[in-house]
Amino acid sequence: MTHPRVQLRAALLAVALSLTGIAGGTVATTSSQAAVDYDAYVAKAADAAKASKKAYGVPRAVTIAQSMLESGWGKSGLTTKYNNYFGIKCGALVSPHQKGCVALASYEYVKGKKKKYVSRFRTYTSMEKSFLDHGRLLNYADRYNKAFKYTDDPDQFIREVHRAGYATDPNYSTLVINLMKAAVPGDDPNNVLIASAAGLAQRSEAATGVPSSVTIAQAIYHSGSGKSALATKAKNYFSMICGKLKSTIASGCKTIGGSKYRTYKSMADSIKDQATVLSTRERYAKAMKSSANSKAFLSAIQKAGWSSSKTYVKKVYGLITKYGLTRYDLAISTTLGKGTKGVKVTGLQNLLRRAAVMKGKATGYYGTDTLRAAKKYQAKAKLPVTGRADPLTLTKLTPDLRRGVKGTHVTALQGLLKSRTLAIDSAGTFGSKTFKSVKALQKKHKLPTTGIVSVRTWAVLFG
Repeated sequence: MTHPRVQLRAALLAVALSLTGIAGGTVATTSSQAAVDYDAYVAKAADAAKASKKAYGVPRAVTIAQSMLESGWGKSGLTTKYNNYFGIKCGALVSPHQKGCVALASYEYVKGKKKKYVSRFRTYTSMEKSFLDHGRLLNYADRYNKAFKYTDDPDQFIREVHRAGYATDPNYSTLVINLMKAAVPGDDPNNVLIASAAGLAQRSEAATGVPSSVTIAQAIYHSGSGKSALATKAKNYFSMICGKLKSTIASGCKTIGGSKYRTYKSMADSIKDQATVLSTRERYAKAMKSSANSKAFLSAIQKAGWSSSKTYVKKVYGLITKYGLTRYDLAISTTLGKGTKGVKVTGLQNLLRRAAVMKGKATGYYGTDTLRAAKKYQAKAKLPVTGRADPLTLTKLTPDLRRGVKGTHVTALQGLLKSRTLAIDSAGTFGSKTFKSVKALQKKHKLPTTGIVSVRTWAVLFG
C-alpha cells in the first residue's frame, strides 16, 4: 500500500505541473516518482531557503513550498531557462538579486476566471538568487508586514501573504499549506502541528502567561499528533469537555466517542480556551506561579486535576525535550517597577508612549507617571493591573519591528541598542544602521539573524 504522504506528494506534484503548463509532458507523476522528485527538490532547495530565512526572515517551509508550486518542482520554462522559481515580475524597481528581464506568457485569475497575459519576468543566475529575491520582496513590501508576525507559524504566514495579494488564485494558500505538510522531514506529523501551533502558543503566552512549550506539547499529546477525531472534527486539541463551567470561546459541544466535548472554529480558539482555563481557574493558580519552568508547571496542573494519568508529566515533558519546545517560550524575564531608572525604563516609557497611555518625554525614571501609565496599559490589555512592568507586560508591549518602520517604538529599540554601543539611525527611524546593529546583536546571542526585532530580540535587549 502506498504511504499516504507519498500519495499526497504525487497529487501535489500533478497540481503544480498543471499550474505551470507542463502537465502531461515528459515528467512522470507516479507515486514513486513523485516521492523521489519531491525529496530531491527539498534537498536541492534547503540551502537557498536557509539563506533567504537568514537574510529576510521568511520561514523556510514557506519558501520551499511556494517555489515547488510556482515552478512545478523546478520544471517550468521560466525556472529551467531563467532560474525564476516564484514567477516574480519585472517592475519599476530593480532588485539587486536579479540578472535581467524576459517577456513570457502567463496566466492569472481575475474575478475567478483564468486569463492569459504577456508579462516581463525577472531572470536570475541561480536558485539562491531567486530565493533571496523572493525573501526580499516579502520583507520590503509594506503590504506583507502582517505576515511577519507569524514567522513561527508558516501556515498563517502564507495565509497573510496570500491575503495581501501575492497570488490571484483563490486556492493559493491552501495549496502551499498542503505542500508544507507533505514536506515535513521524516514524515513526523508532530512537526506539522508544531509549525501550525508555535506562533499561536506564543501569542497565547503573551496574553496569559501559560508557557508556549507546554501548550504545544499538550496539543500534540491530547490530539494524537493532530489526528484524533476531536482535533479533526471539533478543532479541540486539548480534550476540553463540555461540563458545568461554560466557555465563551468554544463554538458549541459535540458528542465524540460517547463523551461530550467542546468544539472550536479554529486551532487558535482551542489554544485560547486552554490558556484561559489554566490562567483563570483558582485550582491552577499554583501552576501559574511556576510558569518559568515547564516541568514544574506540568506537575502542578496534574496535581490540580488536569490529568489522572500517572505518566502524564513524563510523556508531555518528554515531547518538550524531544522537539526542543522551550525555544518557543517567551524569554523576557525583566521586571521594572517604581523607583528604578536607566535605559530600560526609557525604553519602557517610549513603548508606553507608543501605546498612547503616556504623555511627555521619556525620562528614564520609573516614577508616578510611569506607574500610572503602566496600570492604564495593563487594564487596556486585560493584564493584571499591578503597575509593574513584568515580563508579560513587556512582552505585550514589544511589537515586531522591521526595516522602514518609524515611531517611538523604534526609539525604544534604538536606546537599548545604543546602550550596547551599537550604531543607530536618526531617532525613531529603523534604517540601515539600526538594521545592521540588530543583526549583529542577533548573531552575538545566537538568534536567527533576520534583522527583524521579535520578542526574542527584545528579551536580549531588556536583559
